[in-house]
Amino acid sequence: MSATRSILGADPAWRDNWTHGAGTLHLEIMHLTSRSVWLSQEAVTDATFAALVPPEGFVKTGIGASVADVAYFRRSPGAGCDGPVETLELGGVRLSRVARAAGAPEPGLQGVRVFPVDKHHLLLYRAGRTLEIMDLGDGFDYAPLVTGARGAITGGRPLGSARPRVLPERWSVRTLTLERDLFVELPNPTRVAFFAGGDSFQGPIRLEL
Repeated sequence: MSATRSILGADPAWRDNWTHGAGTLHLEIMHLTSRSVWLSQEAVTDATFAALVPPEGFVKTGIGASVADVAYFRRSPGAGCDGPVETLELGGVRLSRVARAAGAPEPGLQGVRVFPVDKHHLLLYRAGRTLEIMDLGDGFDYAPLVTGARGAITGGRPLGSARPRVLPERWSVRTLTLERDLFVELPNPTRVAFFAGGDSFQGPIRLEL
C-alpha cells in the first residue's frame, strides 16, 4: 500500500506536507517572534545542518532521525483549513512551516522537556516494526517521533552522544511490535516530551491494536 493511500485524507499533490523515511535526518529552525517551527521534509545530512545559516530572527533548533515511516501535516499552524503548508528556501534546503510552540515547558522535570505544540500531524508506522511507546504518567500513549536528535534540546552534543534516558516518577515505556500498519493522528495541541538524550514522544493518544 502506498503512503498516499494509507493516510486517509492526505493529498499526494501537497509534497511539502510529507515526511518520508524512518531513520532519515531532518532539521528544524524556529522563528523566535512567532515560535513557528520550519522543518526540512526532505532528508538532510548532519553537515547540512552544521553549515546552515538561519536568517535574522530565526535560530537552528536541532536535527534528528525520524521514527515514523511516513508523516503528513494537514496544514500550517493558524491556517483556517487543510492545504499546502507554507515553505521557504534556505541554503538549498526547502523548509515547511509545520508547528508552533504553544506554551511554556511544564515545571519540575529533570532530563526531559514537556510542552504543548500547535500542529496538525499524522503518522504511519509500518507493520513488522518494534516501537517504544511512552506513558507520561497520565495513562495515555505517546508515540515516538524523533530519535538521536542534537541541538538546543541536547546542548549541541553530536549525534551518538545521547544521555541515558531517566524517566520521571510514574512514567513508563513499553515496546510494541506491529502486526499491521499503525496510523496515528496527534491531537492539537500535541503534548511533546523531548528527552535530553535526543528522543521525542508525542500524544496523548489511545492506541487500539
